[in-house]
Amino acid sequence: MDDKTAQPKGGVYAGTFDPITRGHLDIIVQAARVVPRLIILAAVNADKHPVFTDEECVDMIRHEIDAYVKPLLAAEGVVCDISVEKYAGLTAAFMEAHNAPFYIRGLRPGTDFDNEYPIAMAGRREYPAFQPLFFVASDANLNYVSSSIAREMARLGGKSLSAHVTPYVEEKLKQKLRPPAP
Repeated sequence: MDDKTAQPKGGVYAGTFDPITRGHLDIIVQAARVVPRLIILAAVNADKHPVFTDEECVDMIRHEIDAYVKPLLAAEGVVCDISVEKYAGLTAAFMEAHNAPFYIRGLRPGTDFDNEYPIAMAGRREYPAFQPLFFVASDANLNYVSSSIAREMARLGGKSLSAHVTPYVEEKLKQKLRPPAP
């Protein structure tokens, strides 16, 4: 039996996670309830002009998985092997190499589906077993949470950053983007 067939099929949740938000965590929890193995793929994308380095994003994701996701899943009796990796290539190729046909995405109201559908179809052309799994926020308050909004709020000294990110990530954002004193 080769390595691919020895491991259970898994899912990949890819993104830049710059930074990881409460919305991302919600999607991770939902996906972990469905797939036995979940890889959070911190995609390297310099075109997005990230605030955090790839390593910082991976560290934050791992912290949030250990501090928030795993305890929540354990309390529910959910078993899912969750790992975090950094990758700069084609997501479909990574998925195929790791026997992970489930492409995990979160959909917010508006244009998310219109953006995600062509990506999913391109992924399927690259990796025929590619199967998109779309999730919506389990809490309506997460519908408009995004990394870009969290970064902008931190940059401008917003007061409601905690609605977007955990206290740990909030502190990391403030360290990077604290506005200059008036």
